[in-house]
Amino acid sequence: MDALPHLYIHVPDFYCSEETTPDHLAKLQPVMDWLRSQYAGGAHLSATGRGIELLVEAGLVGSGPVPVTRGAAAEFRRRYPHVRVNTSEPIAEVDRIVMARGMAHEMSLLTRQIGRLLSPNMAGTLADAMGMESDRPGLSDDPLVAAAQLWLSERASRGLHIGALAAHLAVSPQTLIRRFRSRLGMTPSNYLRLVRMRSAQSQLRDTNRPVSQIATLIGYNDLKSFQQAFRQHAGMSASHYRAFVRNRTDMVSSPYDSADGSRPTALDIMPID
Repeated sequence: MDALPHLYIHVPDFYCSEETTPDHLAKLQPVMDWLRSQYAGGAHLSATGRGIELLVEAGLVGSGPVPVTRGAAAEFRRRYPHVRVNTSEPIAEVDRIVMARGMAHEMSLLTRQIGRLLSPNMAGTLADAMGMESDRPGLSDDPLVAAAQLWLSERASRGLHIGALAAHLAVSPQTLIRRFRSRLGMTPSNYLRLVRMRSAQSQLRDTNRPVSQIATLIGYNDLKSFQQAFRQHAGMSASHYRAFVRNRTDMVSSPYDSADGSRPTALDIMPID
């Protein structure tokens, strides 16, 4: 295994019979040594299904908890009596390790980690491409903020000013911004841009409209401003996004530089043969 320090390593599910599992895991001892070294160096790890057993064998999950299906729980407890099993939650975390009990939850796990470690926008783009629901703000439980969200959504294609929205809601702009930040973690202007970008993504995915027409329809007066906003939101150009979601291109690649440039990093998906 290479000694290059990695940012994030995922161990996918694998199959082998219960009878051959001990021998199979013994052959993977060099992989376990490498995972221990990478984790000690600061890498974030994740695993799905039986890939979790590799992390358990490497002594990386401690006493758990680890997510296991009800059907596999008895055998898992027999082999690893020191590890706590969770059969009710599909995903569990232990320090810098995230585990999913089956492949049905693998993409949720991966988008969560990509959002945390690389870019929330990249994770959202991947979720869109895979037809998944991403973590995005719904209507707030604060009536004022919810009313502002609806007002902005209904008028997203127009030129809007925070003063007009505040006047409509009979509050000061400062109060509106403060309540918005408190509930949604963003300003009304940020929310308006998010609504517009969601609309653009939907049109890029589901229509053949030219990018310039989409920009106009969602409220941008010039194409350059739209392109800059879209790239900031999605991490790629509008035309690249359209090709990506239509071809279902794999977004997981390597290497990625660390944020401060201090060391080489990579995002790896490890096959377990």
